[in-house]
Amino acid sequence: MSDRLGLKIISILLGIFAWTYVNLVIPPQVRRTLRTEIEYRNMPELMRISPRNPRVEIEIEGSRRDFIISGSEKAQASVDLYNLRPGKAILPVKVTSSSGLTVKSVNPPQIQVDATALIRREFPVAVEIQGQPAEGYLAEEPRISPEKVLLEGPEIIMKRVKSCQVEVVLDQVKNSISESRTVAVFLDVGASQGEIKVVPEKVSIDVTVKQGYPRKIVPMAKPVFINKPPEGKKLEDYKVYPDKLMITGPGRLLDQMTELTYNPIDLAKLPDSATQSLRLEFPGEKVKMVGSASPYIDIKLADTKITRVEDGLSFELKKAENQHTSVSVSSYSIELEGFFKDLEKIRTARLQMILDIEKMKPGVYDVPLTVPAGLPENVKVLRIIPETVKIEITQLQNQGGASESPANASEPAKISPTEDSQTP
Repeated sequence: MSDRLGLKIISILLGIFAWTYVNLVIPPQVRRTLRTEIEYRNMPELMRISPRNPRVEIEIEGSRRDFIISGSEKAQASVDLYNLRPGKAILPVKVTSSSGLTVKSVNPPQIQVDATALIRREFPVAVEIQGQPAEGYLAEEPRISPEKVLLEGPEIIMKRVKSCQVEVVLDQVKNSISESRTVAVFLDVGASQGEIKVVPEKVSIDVTVKQGYPRKIVPMAKPVFINKPPEGKKLEDYKVYPDKLMITGPGRLLDQMTELTYNPIDLAKLPDSATQSLRLEFPGEKVKMVGSASPYIDIKLADTKITRVEDGLSFELKKAENQHTSVSVSSYSIELEGFFKDLEKIRTARLQMILDIEKMKPGVYDVPLTVPAGLPENVKVLRIIPETVKIEITQLQNQGGASESPANASEPAKISPTEDSQTP
């Protein structure tokens, strides 16, 4: 057994000696093809080169010993970009090999590169909040570090940059957030797809979450007016103070509030211009106004002209003792226009109309009714109904038994609104 073991050991040693002699002492020449990445050298500043990671096939010849000694760095391929200008260019591939190895061929021997000029611009970073903290908790304004990032890219794309944003999700959180977020670049038609380099790529965001309710500034809604103003008044102007209010409450309720509504204003209960407190309407008991100042509304009512019809007005005939008359109507109506305060001053007695027929001869007359005297200056007569009355005049016989003949019905009649007014 010991003899066989010895023979085995001698055989192994002879094999190692033979392999060493063949590969290291008198090594044969071999060829190998390597595929390696091309290194860009003398890269111009603010220049983007494509293709970014070109590869090349290199055929190398050498002994096995040289291949073993060279390790992984058998050959390096590079392209010199010195004096490169924007545009397309064809450049040679330079290959260097380790000691003992010979480069037999390079495929391809040259490559085409496309150089694009770049510009840099600084942009602020905005935070987009997604969701709301759990009810009863509120989040303070996010703190970003750094607040600005440097963008690098082709000018044609940089002109389309609209914003740089990071997203923070606060949905139902109860604890503060401190983390790093990748900056997204948004163009005019969506997010950038890697055309722009961001430095730094990530920013730190800190959001303090604590107990409490968020606040929101909400504009006041336009007032709702019900009923008509008092007679003789019109709504001329109004102003709500303040026009915005800060409120606090659960975020889910605040998100639904776009304006603050309040109780309707009943114009019929306002005798004149007035200032009225407003009772705000909130969607829940937890929503409250911040501060103690109560909102109010200033309402300005102005006088406006109205119309009023007076019916059943009488008129008086001023006639001679020997005249007998018959009138087609016993009363008339008049429609007036004016301010309420002026119309209230008019009494029925001032609207009595006196028709003077004392000097009219017997006959039948259509007598027009005219405007009564003594009306206030601001009161206008719109119409009188009827416009005329028919009066038939006969003369009583005197003691001698003679009577006057009837006058022509077309003869004009004299009327007088009052005893001291002029005859038209």
